[in-house]
Amino acid sequence: MENKVLIINTGGTIGMVGKPLRPAYNWSEITKGYSMLEKFPTDYYQFEKLIDSSDVTTDFWINLVEVIEKNYDKYLGFVILHGTDTMAYTGSMLSFLLKNLAKPVVLTGAQAPMVNPRSDGLQNLINSIYIAGHKLFDTPLIPEVCICFRDSLLRANRSKKTDSNNYYGFSSPNYNPLAEIATEIKVISDRILKIPNEKFYVEKNIDANVLLLELFPGLNSKYISDFIESNKNIKALILKTYGSGNTPTSEDFIETLKSISKKGIPILDITQCISGSVKMPLYESTDKLSKLGIINGSDITSEAGLTKMMYLLGKNLSLQEIKNAFTSSICGEQTV
Repeated sequence: MENKVLIINTGGTIGMVGKPLRPAYNWSEITKGYSMLEKFPTDYYQFEKLIDSSDVTTDFWINLVEVIEKNYDKYLGFVILHGTDTMAYTGSMLSFLLKNLAKPVVLTGAQAPMVNPRSDGLQNLINSIYIAGHKLFDTPLIPEVCICFRDSLLRANRSKKTDSNNYYGFSSPNYNPLAEIATEIKVISDRILKIPNEKFYVEKNIDANVLLLELFPGLNSKYISDFIESNKNIKALILKTYGSGNTPTSEDFIETLKSISKKGIPILDITQCISGSVKMPLYESTDKLSKLGIINGSDITSEAGLTKMMYLLGKNLSLQEIKNAFTSSICGEQTV
């Protein structure tokens, strides 16, 4: 193993150059004007086609884990350059696909490209290299998928993009940062996952036949049933519900959920709120949901809830096995 960090460029604002802005052709274009970056112990891999993160697909995730799989034994850790819009989705999915991960995988990006003198990209990139290169910089080993942004290192599957403009673009509402980044990088050791003893491997089966629906006042439950009925490939329904997991209590709405549930389609209840948790049963609404066998999403984010469901469906689990999987945490994604 080389004492180096592999930087994987998938696209995004951080690596854009020129006027008008375009994706960089190579590492030299990204580091132009930042000679200090050339001195870091890094290698560079660039996706053949750099994408806007709005174009992330399941195939993109598979390609990314395959790059890490191929290079896993060669490097101390990995830094992934990624657009910010879907970074929390990618980070969450990687946390489920990279099994027995014993090295840092750090996603980072920027709100402004590095060619902009006021860009946040340089700080984010250097901090990420320090985290991924750990022993080279006397930083504790963090064996999980993280998002490094501004002055925080966050567990990826606990993270959300919560600001489209501010340099503090990401937050982790229900789990404290893994590290605080200032003049020193202060890792809070009791917040990070334990280093696994088993051999690293990757899983590559993802089933994206999931419908995520955010409830709103006036939603006609017939739209839900009609959509499910006319789209036979849908294998799971995720409801972003009010407050602590509440839905309408009308007979029509409850009967709609009952009908969907009888088809063997798992229904996951997650809150629309940025922070907090689904509490089931608490109110009349969540009591009814609990009796229907609706899955309590606890404090999982919508990004982690969606990717966890895709991951579980890809394993061809039974309905009960999927329900059981949401009563436990696979890699720190929820409180149980």
